[in-house]
Amino acid sequence: MAKKKETCPYCGKTFAHLGRHKCKIKERVEGGEDDKTETERRIERMEETKKEIGRALKKEEKMVLNIIAREKELYFDDLIKLSNKKKAELEEILETLALQSKIKVARELIDSSWTKRIQINDEYSEVKIEPIKINKEKKDYIWDIFSRQPCFICPFIEKCNETNLDQFNPHHCNWLGEWIKISLEGKEYTINFDEIQSNLQD
Repeated sequence: MAKKKETCPYCGKTFAHLGRHKCKIKERVEGGEDDKTETERRIERMEETKKEIGRALKKEEKMVLNIIAREKELYFDDLIKLSNKKKAELEEILETLALQSKIKVARELIDSSWTKRIQINDEYSEVKIEPIKINKEKKDYIWDIFSRQPCFICPFIEKCNETNLDQFNPHHCNWLGEWIKISLEGKEYTINFDEIQSNLQD
């Protein structure tokens, strides 16, 4: 008689030998996630976002992008019908396409309900990611390795979190926004935090 398969309570997958299954979700839940500081978790999220920006599109993502390119502009519900995708899956695809600047997504209130208006970004093909050359002779070459992200040298990093309404919030950080814009233009980002701190204290 075949052994009854067991289901992992964390990822929901079934296995003939559950004891041999190394569940990544279980590791995150029970592992050392709580030992990480908010700064470490933020850096991990930024690195994951950076990988999403630079990676090649998957087959399903290309298919959705082709639909948007053909229609030029459409609403989320229409895209669900045309792509035959589930809502959650389509949300993830749109997030990736928006991160890579291939589309523009705006929230709109239609018939008392919020929805998304999606447009193709005609300029996305012009954005090219060039490899970064690191000069170890420079005093700040370590910062260059991390693409000169301001978060790595920001003196306010311990104050920065997603609950702040105005200043020091990664969702609307002027310095992070400037870094993304300048990096996409292929230029070198610089910032003088000493001067900024001095102005804030005045």
